[in-house]
Amino acid sequence: MIKAVKILLLALIIFMLSFLTFSQLNPTKKIIELPTLPDTIIKPIKTIKIADTIKKRETLSTILTRNGVSQNLVHPVIASFKKCYSVKRLMPGDRYTIETDSSGSLLSFTYLPTDEKKYVIYSDKNGSYSYHEVTVELVKKIKYLRGTIQSTLYEAILEAGETPELLFLFTDIFQWDIDFFIDPRFGDRFKIVYEKLYTPDVDKFVRYGKILAAQYTLNYDTLTAIYFDNTPADDGYYDLNGKSFQKTFLKSPLNFRRISSYFSYSRRHPILKKYRPHYGIDYAARKGTPVSAAADGIVIDKGYDRGIGNFVKLRHKNARFVTLYGHLSRFGKGIVKGERVKQKQIIGYVGRTGLATGPHLHYAFYNNGRPVDPLKIENTSGDPVLAENNQRFCSVRDLMLDKLAYIDYLNIPLIFTTASQVHYNRYTIPER
Repeated sequence: MIKAVKILLLALIIFMLSFLTFSQLNPTKKIIELPTLPDTIIKPIKTIKIADTIKKRETLSTILTRNGVSQNLVHPVIASFKKCYSVKRLMPGDRYTIETDSSGSLLSFTYLPTDEKKYVIYSDKNGSYSYHEVTVELVKKIKYLRGTIQSTLYEAILEAGETPELLFLFTDIFQWDIDFFIDPRFGDRFKIVYEKLYTPDVDKFVRYGKILAAQYTLNYDTLTAIYFDNTPADDGYYDLNGKSFQKTFLKSPLNFRRISSYFSYSRRHPILKKYRPHYGIDYAARKGTPVSAAADGIVIDKGYDRGIGNFVKLRHKNARFVTLYGHLSRFGKGIVKGERVKQKQIIGYVGRTGLATGPHLHYAFYNNGRPVDPLKIENTSGDPVLAENNQRFCSVRDLMLDKLAYIDYLNIPLIFTTASQVHYNRYTIPER
C-alpha cells in the first residue's frame, strides 16, 4: 500500500514538471505592441484670441462669423449680448476681444465701448452663454501745473501736455469770484494740483479726475480753493477758513466773448435810436451758446416779448431775487412755467430774437422788483464745512497747501497765458 502511494506521488510530480515545461515552451498569450501614431493625427484643441476694432457697417453677427465662430452659436451669443448692451449702439472704431477654440466654439467675447466700461459674454459650465458688466478701475496720478498770464493760454495748455478740459475744471471753481473774461490781468498767477486717470493695462490717459487744490493770485490777492468731501453734506471747494467757494449766483450765466452793453439808467437804443434805461447786461456770444440758470430757482414766466424776444424768468430760493434771460434762440429741454431748475442747468440758448442787432444774451437781475446791476450784486457763500468735519478739513487743507508750495520747487514748465483766452469756449470741444 505504501509503495503504491509513493508511485502515485512520483507520477503527479512528473506531470506537474512536464506541464510547466510545456507552458514555457508554448505560451498561450502574446504581447502585441501597437505602432506609435504620427503627430499629424493628434489634434489638440487650441485657444485662439483676437483683439480688433469694429469696422464700418459691421454687425455683431459678421464680427463673430469673421472670427471663426460656428454659425449655430452666433444667435445664442447675440441673444446674450442684447441682455447687457444694445447691438444698435456698436460703433466703428470701438474695441473688442474674442476668444474661440479651434472647433469654432466661442469661449468669450469682450466689448469695450469706453476705457472705463466693458461687457463680457462667456461660455458657462452649463454650455450656454452668460454675461457680466465690468467697470474698469482707473489708476490715479497726481499732477502739478503753474502759470502766469502773459500770452496764449490755449496753446500753452497744449504745449504743457494738457487739454482745455483741465482749464474748464479750474475756471469752474472760481467762477463765482472771478469773471475770467474781464477780471484777469497781466501778471496774474495760478497753480493747480489735480488728478489724471489712466487705464491700468497700457497706462493710457483717459480723463481728468478732481482738482485737489487750486490757487489764483490777482492784484496781490490770492484765492485758494481746497477740494473736500464734506459728508454727510455735499462735497465741493472751500477756502482756507472752510467757507464754500460756491456762491448763490453765478458771476455770469454763459461763456461769452464780450459785454456789448452794460447796466445803465439811460442808454441810446441801437435800433429805436432813443435814450431809455437798460436794466441789465448784454453778453455778446455766438448763436446757440448755452445759457445757464444763475442760481437754483423756479420758472415763473417763459414766452416771447417784442423787445427781448424769447425769454425765461426765474424766481430764486430767496423769493425777493428774480433773474431774466432774453433774446434766446430757443429754450432748454424741460423748461416750462412752474418747473424747478438747478444752478448751471441749461435754460436756453443765445439768439437774436426781439429787438436785437446781433446774437447776445440780455441778463437782468431784480431785488424785490427793483433792477440791480448784475455785476454789483453782493453774493453770499454756500454752506461751510460741517463742524464735525472741521478737524479732518484742516488736515486736508494743510496737506494741499504743502503741495501748492511744492510746485515752485518742481522742474515743471511755467506756462504763460493771456487774459482774453483764459475761458476757452467749452462748447466747441468735441466729447471724448
